[in-house]
Amino acid sequence: ELASYSMDDLARFCCQNSRCSDVGRRGAGNLTVTGRLGKFRQYRLLYCRTCRGRFSERKGTPLYRAHLPEDKVLSILDHVREGCGVRKTARLVKVHPDTVSRYSHAAGDHARAAHGELVAHSPETREIQMDEKWSFVAKKEQNCVEDDPEDQFRGDCWDHVAFDPEHRLVVSVVPGERTAESVKELVGDVKERLCGRTPSLITSDEYAPYEEAILEAFGTEVVPPRTGKRGRPRKPYKVSPAGLNYATVRKTRKKGRVVDVVKRVVFGTAAAVQAALAHSRASRTVNTAFVERHHGTDRNQNARKARKSYCFSKDWWVHRAMTFFTMYSYNFCWPVRSLRTEAHEDRTPAMMAKLADHVWTLAEWLTRPAVQFA
Repeated sequence: ELASYSMDDLARFCCQNSRCSDVGRRGAGNLTVTGRLGKFRQYRLLYCRTCRGRFSERKGTPLYRAHLPEDKVLSILDHVREGCGVRKTARLVKVHPDTVSRYSHAAGDHARAAHGELVAHSPETREIQMDEKWSFVAKKEQNCVEDDPEDQFRGDCWDHVAFDPEHRLVVSVVPGERTAESVKELVGDVKERLCGRTPSLITSDEYAPYEEAILEAFGTEVVPPRTGKRGRPRKPYKVSPAGLNYATVRKTRKKGRVVDVVKRVVFGTAAAVQAALAHSRASRTVNTAFVERHHGTDRNQNARKARKSYCFSKDWWVHRAMTFFTMYSYNFCWPVRSLRTEAHEDRTPAMMAKLADHVWTLAEWLTRPAVQFA
């Protein structure tokens, strides 16, 4: 269903009570306006007929219980999404830096929940490129002390990104340590958003955990037959099914320049990979260029990810929240130049993936309530 809502339409709201049978359902006809809230009675109090609960129309948004005017909160988040650091934003909007961090954290929680609903399924996605993007919190990993409790949430932080190159859509992102567990979480989330179907082509670099995680998520389980011989029977194992094509790219650099690219087919055959590329609207060869290009866009949007900058993150949880905010709002609010129509009309990744029918404003993204379960 295309996500297009009038700012005054109750269909864009849903019950926020986790115990309600209609929680998260929009346009169910269970909501009515029962009063007004705010200093100037400017916000509606909604009533759910199903659970008989009452809540503010701002609940589920970063504006919930905000003491600042709405336009100032939107200005704060607009600045941080455009690559301004916390202190720069605080000076420009004339608020305390802690206020910027607080609303950034709330915007990240909202973005993660909104993405979970709006991109719960991506039926148009046929290809996936996966890669990791490095950044750090407080100090680099080499300067952290293993036995120091204060360094538990400091050091290197990697964004594990699954990207749809045909529609420029961020399908999933898992920020955290560069481990096999993070890769497994990323691939598992991709499978859920594809409703279990296998993409026609998956590409990544040669980071070893991808192979095992992809086979675990998309592979077919084989149960060996009993042989009747002594000893323990062979355990079930997974094999690559027909239609699973996974290839890797290894780049060799010399003095900062790529001098050699080696491509390897891991699952599937070379002919099957070439057939998938022939039907691709983005690639003609095995590559990770599109997800790497998006890394540059995200570093431009998120000041915490910029290289050689004083704007690096000081708090692990705000860093994670800002990652979700910039990466997921990008899908709906960021017109991509290479997606423009011949008539020079802007289009976003969500529009290309048929998840939206217009370019969302940041205000529309932030004021659309999302159900956030504890």
